[in-house]
Amino acid sequence: MCGKASVSALSWKDIYAWANLLSPSGGLPADPESRINVSPSRQRRVADPGTTVWESLPATLSPTITGEYSAVEATWPFMPPWSRGRLPRLKSGQWLSTANARLRREGDPFARTFMTPWRGGFRAVAWVSWFYEFDSRVKPQVPYAVFNLEQPFWPMAALVGRTETTTGESAWSISIITVEPNAVLRSVGHHRSPALLRNGDEVRQWLEAPGDQALGLLRPYPEEQMGVEAVPMDIKIPGNQDVVLPEALLRHAD
Repeated sequence: MCGKASVSALSWKDIYAWANLLSPSGGLPADPESRINVSPSRQRRVADPGTTVWESLPATLSPTITGEYSAVEATWPFMPPWSRGRLPRLKSGQWLSTANARLRREGDPFARTFMTPWRGGFRAVAWVSWFYEFDSRVKPQVPYAVFNLEQPFWPMAALVGRTETTTGESAWSISIITVEPNAVLRSVGHHRSPALLRNGDEVRQWLEAPGDQALGLLRPYPEEQMGVEAVPMDIKIPGNQDVVLPEALLRHAD
């Protein structure tokens, strides 16, 4: 799965050049705010001490949605359109889990919560520097950063929707699609993987291709292009930005 990620020194200009995407008509926005510990289903404080916002990820929207490759900051997790910016609770009192959209191999490709954006072509690519996984075989679970050995970011296939916030504003929200893990992720005790796109061609296909063709892009990532590095346990604290990261990750972010 993908339940925690890093957005570190990402450049929209570099991302769009790598993926060979046309910049939106209004130009690219300011580069994403750097955060080494982005946890979905969490609200964080902003400049005004009394104001909180949901966590977010930088994302590129399908031209089906806006007519161009729009670069946005999308709330993470996905907020169903009817939720008015509030993450719904189940009867048990737990939050509805919408940070990830699990790809199914039988029947509808996704759970009912995500089928409206899927059928409407509301696809996106979320961009992160690396993501974190936790070894479920041991207690306490050991955290690992998972990074791309070929480039300084991961493009993640996602579904996106438009929702109204609690203040009445309109905002994008996003869910990362998950697939079966490769051998690298299994080696650190994990049972799901974000749907990672392999190159700029796959990014454009995911954003524009017919549904059946797009689904064919959702499969485990080549293990020889994926690196893992153990990170301190305090990365588990939601929103903690003071984690001392290993040198390998610091070099990767430069």
